[in-house]
Amino acid sequence: MFLIDRQATEQIYHQLYRQLRAEIETGVRQPGQVVPSTRYLAQQLSLSRNTVDHAYQDLVAEGYLVSRPGSGYHVANQLPFTVASPALSAVPRPKYRYDFTENYDYLRLFPVQAWQAAEQRVFQRGVAQIQPANGDLGYCEQLVNYLALLKNLHVQPEQIVITSGFNEAAGIIAQLVPAFHDQGLAVAEPIAPNARSVWQTLAVPVTQFRELATLPDAAGYVLSPTHNFPSGAGLTAIQRQKLAAWLQERQRYLVELDTDGNLTYSGQPTPAIHHYLGGERCFYYTNFDEILGASLCMGILVIPENLVGRYQVIYGKLPNRNSQLQQQVLSQLIANDDLERFMRQLTIVYANRRQLVLNTVRDCFGSQVEAMDVAAGSFVTLRLHLKQPVKTLIAAAEQVGVGLVDPDRCWSNLQPAYPSIVMSLRQMDDAHIVDGIRVLADAWQQFLV
Repeated sequence: MFLIDRQATEQIYHQLYRQLRAEIETGVRQPGQVVPSTRYLAQQLSLSRNTVDHAYQDLVAEGYLVSRPGSGYHVANQLPFTVASPALSAVPRPKYRYDFTENYDYLRLFPVQAWQAAEQRVFQRGVAQIQPANGDLGYCEQLVNYLALLKNLHVQPEQIVITSGFNEAAGIIAQLVPAFHDQGLAVAEPIAPNARSVWQTLAVPVTQFRELATLPDAAGYVLSPTHNFPSGAGLTAIQRQKLAAWLQERQRYLVELDTDGNLTYSGQPTPAIHHYLGGERCFYYTNFDEILGASLCMGILVIPENLVGRYQVIYGKLPNRNSQLQQQVLSQLIANDDLERFMRQLTIVYANRRQLVLNTVRDCFGSQVEAMDVAAGSFVTLRLHLKQPVKTLIAAAEQVGVGLVDPDRCWSNLQPAYPSIVMSLRQMDDAHIVDGIRVLADAWQQFLV
């Protein structure tokens, strides 16, 4: 779906050009695929054919489209400034016809060609056999710039530790702050299940909280202030500043999870709480799951500067065993601005998909299903004003081939404060989004008031 804003200062042909280029670069439109004819697209968007043709001609000139006499425009088989892409093997048969889950990643939104080009450069140079405890030094140095640009974090390379995910990061955090074992952690809810349950395996007592106004006493607090999974909610800049002041006054630690807030669709991203704390007593964790997919298993943990020495004492003689090859590939993508460019294009794709979900849900369900989330991240949270249990609704959806995410596991004792479902934006193209929600509406018709 293309979104044309006739009130914007950006020319209409360029809006179309920019969105179609984003779909090509992110893999939504595959090499060799036919794109809509200028006549058809002009009718669909209520534009002149000249406007559509202008956008197409620019994409042809830049090597993104090719014009074939008698068969219209196609996505170029070889995109500009990339290496050739090998043929893809057949993918497993999907469990759902309309898959809004996060169970399987078909890697349709992955910068394959940019990744391969970066990988080629790494292969030509080679990699060291053993890397420091923190991870690849060059990668950590690139992450310093990446975090400063994206989240207004100002850290040193030695504060960054590369992990395989949050479970490993939590183990490091528990080792660095012994007080957590005695005084415990307070974990916000809802939150991703492993962000709560991992502490039990580390002998760290955990209590839950739902409101910032009634924080329990603990040595530290775990929360996701930006587009938290599964609520989609976030904290404003003022809320972050107040929380930072509260933590500083009581000298408490913060474990800040930021795994689905790198893509924002309106306004400027709010700085991390780490920024307002000046990094003091704050562990910041992020990854590339929403950008490149969870299968990369590449977490980024920022530790407080005053704990760098303790980290080296405990881990300094242990080499980091996370893929150094992947770290150097990511380092190349950051250094060459390929990752930032891909994020910009991905933001366009997800923003369009998100708006399509919201529009279609409103048309199909009216006020009985409402979007809860802010304009960010790779999923949409829908609050249900229906009497049936969420599991009943999800089971009914599965019967007609629609897969949904059940967020109840993200609440302690599986007791949510409100009924909701989550729809991932990663797997579904525009046509399947609309058809899937319509099929869902038919399946839930018996439950609607």
